[in-house]
Amino acid sequence: MSTSNRGTDLPQFINDLDGGVFAEKVSRALSDVAAGVIDFDDKGELTIKLKFARIGNSYRVGIKHALTYKVPEANGSYSQENTTESVMHVNSGGRMSMFPENQNQLFTRTGDPQTHPEDKE
Repeated sequence: MSTSNRGTDLPQFINDLDGGVFAEKVSRALSDVAAGVIDFDDKGELTIKLKFARIGNSYRVGIKHALTYKVPEANGSYSQENTTESVMHVNSGGRMSMFPENQNQLFTRTGDPQTHPEDKE
């Protein structure tokens, strides 16, 4: 498999959000919703929402990650919502990671050499 066509490593991406705390929150919420569905024979819900915004003129994005869930109970349900933010580097091909895959952004996302206006002679 070509390294330029590698997608973002999803398990690593989820574990990197909020320093691993987001993955723990999702894990706990999944268990709470599943237990409520079984215990009270009603429907539950869990939603993960990700919003991306470029940070300045860099190869980084700010990611707002929201976790919302609804757990059935005997006399209704309870809901939780939690939103936090993380920063990820966008490497070649759009692959996101907590740290850049190279020290300097020598190449564009398409693999072409990075040029700057002041480099022109």
